Amino acid sequence: MSLDAILGHIGSAILVAIPFLLVYALVIREVRRRKDRQAALAAIAAELEALREQIAMVTTPGVPGRNTVTDLGPVTAEGSAGAGFLGVAEKRAMILLMRRALALGADALVEVRHERGAVRTGVVRLAGRAVKLSEKG
Repeated sequence: MSLDAILGHIGSAILVAIPFLLVYALVIREVRRRKDRQAALAAIAAELEALREQIAMVTTPGVPGRNTVTDLGPVTAEGSAGAGFLGVAEKRAMILLMRRALALGADALVEVRHERGAVRTGVVRLAGRAVKLSEKG
């Protein structure tokens, strides 16, 4: 068999193998992206849970069983995420809202609501009032 014939067969094999290798590379990349997304979602959930232990968040004007001592004022936050991930955007907004309230020295967020209006696609805006509460009892 001549060298030209051997190279012709190798060239044909490479042409057949290239599409399979490309598909394999794309699958590996997608698997890595999914793992990264799942890790990011787990981190967001863990941070939200940790913040919920530090500050109460309710949609009512007050926290049941506690009296409001000081109203620290309104707090707003926006969270964004890619298309189809409004739940992630909402969690990001909640985290930011809780952080801002804690920075004011709040024990709770009351009257938490979604704000409507000129909000872009993929963006969630939350608003509420930061308050200091009386001691439990």
